[in-house]
Formats: sequence, structure tokens, C-alpha cells
Amino acid sequence: MVEVLHINDNNLLLQNDQRIAASQGYAWFKGGEVVFDLGDEKPVKACRLSPQEMNNRYWQQCEQSAIPANAAGMRHAADLVWKHLSALKQRFNLEQVVLVVPSHYREANLKLLLGVAKACGLEVVGLINKAVVALANTGAADGQYCHIDVQLHQTVCSNITIDNGLAKLGDVDVLSDVGIHLMQEALLKGLQSNFIQNDRFDPLHDAATEQQLFDQLASIANNIAKSGKASIALEHQSRLHNSVIDDKEWRALLSPFSNRLASKANAVDQCFIDLNAAFESVNLGALIEHGFGDLNSISSISTNSLIQADLNQGIVYKTDLPLAAKVNSTVSAPTTAQTSSPKTEPKLKTIETVRATHVLQAGKALPIERAEVQFSNGMLNLVDGDNINIQELLDNGRLTVLNDPGRTKLEPNDRLGSDLADGVVSAIQVL
Repeated sequence: MVEVLHINDNNLLLQNDQRIAASQGYAWFKGGEVVFDLGDEKPVKACRLSPQEMNNRYWQQCEQSAIPANAAGMRHAADLVWKHLSALKQRFNLEQVVLVVPSHYREANLKLLLGVAKACGLEVVGLINKAVVALANTGAADGQYCHIDVQLHQTVCSNITIDNGLAKLGDVDVLSDVGIHLMQEALLKGLQSNFIQNDRFDPLHDAATEQQLFDQLASIANNIAKSGKASIALEHQSRLHNSVIDDKEWRALLSPFSNRLASKANAVDQCFIDLNAAFESVNLGALIEHGFGDLNSISSISTNSLIQADLNQGIVYKTDLPLAAKVNSTVSAPTTAQTSSPKTEPKLKTIETVRATHVLQAGKALPIERAEVQFSNGMLNLVDGDNINIQELLDNGRLTVLNDPGRTKLEPNDRLGSDLADGVVSAIQVL
């Protein structure tokens, strides 16, 4: 079976026509081994406890740049790409793959990636630009578009021209001052000031409480999205420290990034943003408020259409694709805030939604008709069970669509959470 690997340094997605699996781009040098996000151990859960043992730039670089000496014998970023690809191959029994790559990859990156894949025993049957895939999937009208790919350490803005039913890659701009890691750092420092002011406690002074705070960023975003504020509790030396952050403070911490991204929308007809599972796919609010269409480029892509795009030409890097036929697009009416300053606000673009077919948590996707949500030990867990209950839980309010709390019918890209437990489940469509 041919698999499609969508490359992003924060969140790699592996897709076939039956399932989608996710793996974060963190490598943890744990003793003489390298641990990736493929099993029960999550490197990101130790990234603040053992920062010197982490590398999360290898997918961004995809080159032979040296990394610090380690007991696992990894010398270059390319070694970690090879190690991660090998682990994916073993875990999912990969043989043939289509690689969907970010726009900042150049010829040297692509050649190295193809060589590493070959060394892993993978047969690459397609090489396609990520932004082109995303825009071709919208079915948008002819015009000038921008795809904003928010990565862990940077943001890549790709200009796409759609002409006569063909989406084609144009200029690419890399913003080194906007990235998920930078947003996380800004939020942590803002929360640090909040705690010092309200509780006279510095959560970043100790690695354990810093990790606790980092781990709560997703639930904090969840609660702010639902109720406009979030309570935060940290345990240090058997004492509990508490603080509260509201929507206004949260947005202020993210506004430098959202304003920077909004400036990219002035020269194009429409703008799309892909947040790449930032904060476990939680709507970041301050980014979305600027009116970007929240485009998840994975949920409604046919694997077969991607493969057909390349097989007839061999391994050619595809930077143009015909538009998908099944997806319709609409332009949203401007909000009051947008009409007050039409020259600076981006135009809106939304995707007409279709039926969600699967739900996804921690890289595991299940068909909705087999999925059971359980609440145990304060956590929301997705299992393949007999009590098929997602719609029932939505109807009775025990589950909430976090990105649209008033709605109870699932759509692709919805994020589900609950006041009864921590954790997020995402709704996706697999064709």
C-alpha cells in the first residue's frame, strides 16, 4: 500500500486511504537510544526536563548540518531524518511513499531526502509541494493566494497562482520570527509574569514546574476558547501554586505573531493558514481572529490523486497540480472589525465542510462508527469499543466542539474536548 508522508517539523502526518497517523518531530537522546513520538514515550513530555537531550530541528533543516555529540552515534540532522524514517517504516510496515514537502526545501534538501528514503528501504513514488497540495484541494477560483505553513521554528509563506484550474507555486518567503516554538516561549514567559504577580512564584525557575506549565498550554488554550479564561495549577515541593489567565492576556501574548502573519495577506486575494497541530490542534484564537481560513491540508485529500500526479513522470518535484473537483469554496462576509480597516485585514477564505469519517487522538485514528470515548483518571481516551458514544456525548454536552461550541454535528478538523477530563480528540475525513 502506498502511504503519503506530509512533512512538518512540528507534526509529521502519515496517510493512506484507511487511516492517518501523527508523529511529532522531536528526537530524544535517551541513553544510547533515540526515542521518537511513535509509542507510549513522548519526547515532548521531557523537552523542558532534559533540553540538552532533545533535537527538534532535523526535519526543518533536512541537511548534513552537525549536531552535538551523543551516545546514539547520530552526527548530522540527516542521521536523525534517516532514524525517524526508519522507525516509521518499521512501525507502519512502509514500502512505497509519496513525500509532501514544505516550500522551503530546495534542491539539495530534496536530493538528500530522496537519498535517505532510499537508504531506509523506502520506494518514493511521488514528491509534491505541500502548499500546492493544500491550495489545489480548495477548488478555489483563479487568482493569487498565500499558503502560510506555521512550523516549529519558522513560518513558510508560499504564493500560489491558480489559473485555468491549475495551482502553481510562486515566490516563497520564510519568516524566522514566527513559529510554534517562539509562540510557546512567549506564552511561557507571559505565564511566568502572571504567576510572579499573582502568586509570587516563578514557574520557570525549576525544570519540573516549567514542564508542567508547558504540558498545560493545550488545556489552557482549550479553556480560554470555551470560557474566556483558564485556571492553572502547578505543584512544587508539595505545595500547589495557582493563577488565572484571561482571553485578553492570552491574545496580547500572541498578537505579535498574528499581526506579523496578517501583514502577509495584503498582496493576495485570499490567505490560508495551516497551524500543523500547534498546541494539539487547539484553535489559537489570536491567530484565527485575523480571518485566515483554518486549512488542514490532510483531511480531504485522496491518496490516489496524489500518486497519479507523479507516477507518469517518475520522481519529479511537482510544484503545480490541477484543482480537486469535489471541494467547493465560499468567501465569508467580513466582520465588523474587518470592515473598519479593510486595507490591513486579510480577506477571508473558508472551506465548505464535508462529513467527518474518523476521529484521531495521539496518532491513532478510528472510524466514528467504531469509536468510543472514555473518561478515566481525569483523561479523555479514544478506544475501539462497543459503546459507540461520540454523538451521544455531543448531544448531552459531555463533549464539546472546541472550535464551535454551539454545534453538535461533527465536521472535518473539529477538535473535541470535555470539562470532565483533559485531552483532545480531532475529527478528520479519510476518503
